[in-house]
Amino acid sequence: MSQFLPSPAFTHAVTFVLGKEGGYVNDPTDKGGETKFGVSDLRDGVADGMTDIDGDKKPDVRIKDLTLEQASQIYYRDYWYPAYCNEWPDGISLIVFDSAVQHGVKKALQLLQDAAGVTADGIVGPKTKAAVISADPEWLLTRYLLRRARYYADIIKSNSSQGKYLNGWYNRLDSVTNAAWEVVGGSASVARA
Repeated sequence: MSQFLPSPAFTHAVTFVLGKEGGYVNDPTDKGGETKFGVSDLRDGVADGMTDIDGDKKPDVRIKDLTLEQASQIYYRDYWYPAYCNEWPDGISLIVFDSAVQHGVKKALQLLQDAAGVTADGIVGPKTKAAVISADPEWLLTRYLLRRARYYADIIKSNSSQGKYLNGWYNRLDSVTNAAWEVVGGSASVARA
């Protein structure tokens, strides 16, 4: 398990995500189930109103009682680190992290791999790393965002009940696009530790 050592890039990304995810929600039609700060009760596969905050695979806090600090630790351990966001260029790390939170780490990495032109298996190796690091960030970001937009449509094609979330998903995509472009385009800076 990775130790929680937030970098400026992670702090920037988690601040963005927490600003989009909001507080406690228990919408029975949301496939994510009960959530707080975007942390889903169902991320462990069990709808019990609890979540694991220390990484031992055992639920230890009620979703309703989750703190911002605990949510940040979960985001680092379960999304930022496994999605290799600490290795991606600024801006790219933000969009991959936000996608990992919304769609899962594997899907976020598959979108990145497809955008970078390598096998989209969700497994990061030397080819993925080289393709992402060597790509023009603006080109890669554009390709990634198009794939993510298409993925939203695919979700609704497979389950039309999720269509009610489409406007919110596209609003979020618009916000993360703007935030990532600010970093990639140089109008904002995320200092790396």
